[in-house]
Amino acid sequence: MVLERLRRLRSQRGVSSIELVLYTPLMFLIIFVIVQFTLTWHGNQIAAAAAREAAREARIGGGTPAALSAAEARGHEYAEVVGNGHLVDIEVDAVQVGENVRVTVSGRATEIVNNLAPRVSQTVEGPIEQFIPDL
Repeated sequence: MVLERLRRLRSQRGVSSIELVLYTPLMFLIIFVIVQFTLTWHGNQIAAAAAREAAREARIGGGTPAALSAAEARGHEYAEVVGNGHLVDIEVDAVQVGENVRVTVSGRATEIVNNLAPRVSQTVEGPIEQFIPDL
């Protein structure tokens, strides 16, 4: 009985090393995907905040071409400052659509491996602010 138990133990020698070699790359891949997803989500949040700020600027300015240009500059500046380098290759597009202003901010989130993460983009649309004096 003792001899049979020793044989079983000997047949299992080295199994944990083989399991480690097989499972470690899979574990690192899963961790990599989770971290990259988190960085992309963070970049998306930065783009959303910059789009809201730029839309606010364009709405207050009345949707004029000067206000749209100022909104694009403000959105780009806001994304750089708030993003602190986590959103790069930033593009801001502000347009007037009827009585509304639409601002789209897009860029690339921080990437672990170059050109692996998708491009993030957020759009905000709102009505143009109009001053109506009291009667």
